Amino acid sequence: MIVQLPGLIDIHVHLREPGATHKEDFLTGSSAAIAGGFTYILDMPNNPIPTFSIEALEQKVSLSKEKARCDIGFHYGTDGNNLDTFPQAWNDSAVFGLKIYCNETTGKYVVTEEELLDRIFAAWRSLKPILVHAEGNMLPKMLFLARKHQRRIHVCHVATAEDVQIIQKEKAIYDQITCGVCPHHLFLTTDDESRLSGFFRVKPPIGNQDDQDALWEGIHDGTIDIVESDHAPHTKEEKTVAEPAYGMPGLETTLGLLLRAVHDKRLPMKIVLALLYDRPKRIFSVPDQKDTYVTCDPDEPYRIGEDGYFTKCQWSPFDGWEAYGKVRRVVFRGATIYQDGRFLI
Repeated sequence: MIVQLPGLIDIHVHLREPGATHKEDFLTGSSAAIAGGFTYILDMPNNPIPTFSIEALEQKVSLSKEKARCDIGFHYGTDGNNLDTFPQAWNDSAVFGLKIYCNETTGKYVVTEEELLDRIFAAWRSLKPILVHAEGNMLPKMLFLARKHQRRIHVCHVATAEDVQIIQKEKAIYDQITCGVCPHHLFLTTDDESRLSGFFRVKPPIGNQDDQDALWEGIHDGTIDIVESDHAPHTKEEKTVAEPAYGMPGLETTLGLLLRAVHDKRLPMKIVLALLYDRPKRIFSVPDQKDTYVTCDPDEPYRIGEDGYFTKCQWSPFDGWEAYGKVRRVVFRGATIYQDGRFLI
């Protein structure tokens, strides 16, 4: 049965433009988003020229307006040297949050020094969330700083049972914490590493079955608020070298995997909508999209990748998997822009 869903929201994508458009750009990335049912996506700042300045932000906004097929917002970034630009950034309607990287990942814009992190939290005097990549012992440190400075904090890509326990405990004493989980952490485990080889490499690393079970439990008990794809396309060549790049694409597969969970009775449909629309919209104050919706048949199976991909990188760790509810139609601001695998506009 065909159902109508609101245009979905992904608050964590890497569209690679400018500076790494051999992997993805605003046209191909937004096309992948639409094909996956997402009509509003938020882009991360760790480009080769990072979004750490107002000039870099304005360049991204301009490029996205020229090319994008869906709405795109941006997270500002920091290495601790741009605190004077924060007011202009948080007052920009294109900015939805501040991203801090506390562990190694693509771009290597890592901040770990506690005094500097304290200054960053003090300087971001905005209701827009601070998003953190915080693994291991950096997670409790970032949660402490958020509570100390009374800031809203969003923990990106929760990946371990320990992460879930820490966040659950902190949420009980501080209500300005939210967190997200990625499909690859929900559907893959370390058992998949030998099969995927370099395509398995991602940050935070994919955990074992106990970690995955804790993530699913975190969804059910409300500890985990949203699903975010962390769409991070790299070329096949970049994933088959001795030191593969971190990350994997996800915009075109997130909905189908979650609808597979619905089919398998692991999730109710209302929770999928909460994870991919209601909570992202509320947490990040994403504007309404008038006359925008997606249709699909949640009971209809399909094979991921059977018709190719719109992402420029042209691969998925879930290639060949059975998913459900392939997007049939996307109406964007009253116009049908996508139908049955083809863009009409």
